[in-house]
Amino acid sequence: MKNIFAICIAALLLAACNMDFYSSDAMTSAQLADNPSSAVYTTDGIYTLFKDRLAYKGQSGGESGNYYCRHYFQLAELRGDNVTVSGQSEDPFTLAYMYNEDPTEKNIYYTWWIAYKMINAANSNIASIKPGATELSDHLLGENYFFRALMHFQLVNLFATPYTSGPEKPGIVKRNSLDISSTTRATVGEIYDDVIVPDLLKAKEFLAHGELERIGNDSEKGYVTLDAATALLSRVYLYMGKNDECIEQCNELLEHAPSAVTTGYDYADYPTHTFDHPETIWCIRLDTTDEWAGEHAEASIASMYIKDGQGWGEHYWNDNLIDDFRRCPDDKRFKAYFRMRLSQNPLKILDWEGMEEAAGGKVTVIIPVKVNETGKSCSDDFCFDCTPNEDGTIPITYQSKNYTVTPQVENGKTIYVVEDAGFPGIKLNGKSRVYVRPNFNRADGVRFNMGGSYAIYFNTKFSYQDGLAMLTSPVFIRWGEVVLNRAEAYAKKGETTKALDDVNTIRKRAGLTGDDLLTQENIAGLGFKTALDAVLAERRMELCFEGHRFFDVFRNQLPMDRQYVGCHDWEIIQPNDIRIPLLLPLDEINTSGIQQNPR
Repeated sequence: MKNIFAICIAALLLAACNMDFYSSDAMTSAQLADNPSSAVYTTDGIYTLFKDRLAYKGQSGGESGNYYCRHYFQLAELRGDNVTVSGQSEDPFTLAYMYNEDPTEKNIYYTWWIAYKMINAANSNIASIKPGATELSDHLLGENYFFRALMHFQLVNLFATPYTSGPEKPGIVKRNSLDISSTTRATVGEIYDDVIVPDLLKAKEFLAHGELERIGNDSEKGYVTLDAATALLSRVYLYMGKNDECIEQCNELLEHAPSAVTTGYDYADYPTHTFDHPETIWCIRLDTTDEWAGEHAEASIASMYIKDGQGWGEHYWNDNLIDDFRRCPDDKRFKAYFRMRLSQNPLKILDWEGMEEAAGGKVTVIIPVKVNETGKSCSDDFCFDCTPNEDGTIPITYQSKNYTVTPQVENGKTIYVVEDAGFPGIKLNGKSRVYVRPNFNRADGVRFNMGGSYAIYFNTKFSYQDGLAMLTSPVFIRWGEVVLNRAEAYAKKGETTKALDDVNTIRKRAGLTGDDLLTQENIAGLGFKTALDAVLAERRMELCFEGHRFFDVFRNQLPMDRQYVGCHDWEIIQPNDIRIPLLLPLDEINTSGIQQNPR
């Protein structure tokens, strides 16, 4: 990128998405030291790298959809079990979703390239800013230590095995100085112990200075703060299995948490202004001048979760996640973010309660079936206009034969099965699992939107900032996670009451009361074998679609059950599966010769 130090200050204050900045390959630490005020702009430049699309390998311009935020959220979320993808797309997310990623695809190489670009920029700033010179310079130092830690943390979790799988396993290339002579992969443990943890401790030390001078408005969540570094460190310690240290960081935060952490908030309203909401600790600030809101709105995070005027709407709620929420019908989170669109009116989108009302008491039974025995990919068949019996059973006619759908309680939630051995649906534990939903054929004759053989369940968690369906300021760190970090650490220490108290903090603010709150006496009846099971289930619901579930399952050495509808293989992925780390970009392998992840 061009060096713009000589450009007037006014040009430097343009909207972030168009702001040029000193990248690591355009300005040395010596140049930065000669121009101390430039550290403000080089640090701001790192923020823009999260949301800008840059030209790669001699391109004349950045490719559509090439944004770090978008790639990170997709790579982290789609490899979990919250999202169903109905079919292959031109967008590279499909291969990663199917655990069959291509190391030459842009979501792989761009994520790696931009992350190291941010690391190198942070290294230049850290080397040039003199500690203690001013409160502002100390705060800038803290931001850069935070960015260097965050990028190493996100890369090592995407491209290596979890710390709990063995800190001695191959990690990523360590870059915690301007020395770039080493091109070998440090171990996972070295990345955590030598970079992530010490950098976040340094970040906390420096971010304690000059915060208001740097930010200017303490309601603005688009800048890194002391709380952001502390919250990220609590997550890091949790991932390392250092439960006491995690609890210590969470306690430090929760002593001054905003009231919304316990009293709750309007969940549907939250995505419309995450950038100044008390639930947010740190987000990437977007506004209507950013590309995601305008010309390239189709490449936003929301564009894959919803189609409302713009967007593709190719990522749907997994039916199993819907059933997790439906065991507590009063849950405000599900009501806030679940939507389904009418096929004859693309601008009319209804929530669950609207669907039930429109169904007129009838239901649709959704039947998973294999469509490719070799690849195990799955689709849906549907029985529309079904009327439940008084005992809850549902008579259906499928492939010209009559069957009965029976409700059963499993793991504390109602599921539906067909026990007839002749039923052609996929068998799980000897029974065919089906899903019961409000009737897709409405009482007024209009049908809810169907994607061929798939039910299109939209998610609004990334939508409607400034009234735009494709826009939100994506959140990387928020208070709900901090509470659940502590809950998980307590559960692992055997402090069950404290763990469940924290879970109930989250459940109460979601509108749940009475028997929907967890106690040591009732968790077994609600389907949880241990307090840890309850915590992880709550993390899945509270943090769904935010890029946590994939990491939560495998760092706890648990299997990932992906036996649900989608273009992926119908399988259970074990925590020692060699496909868990993404393949490293082929450009990196060819250039530095570092070891590729096995396949």
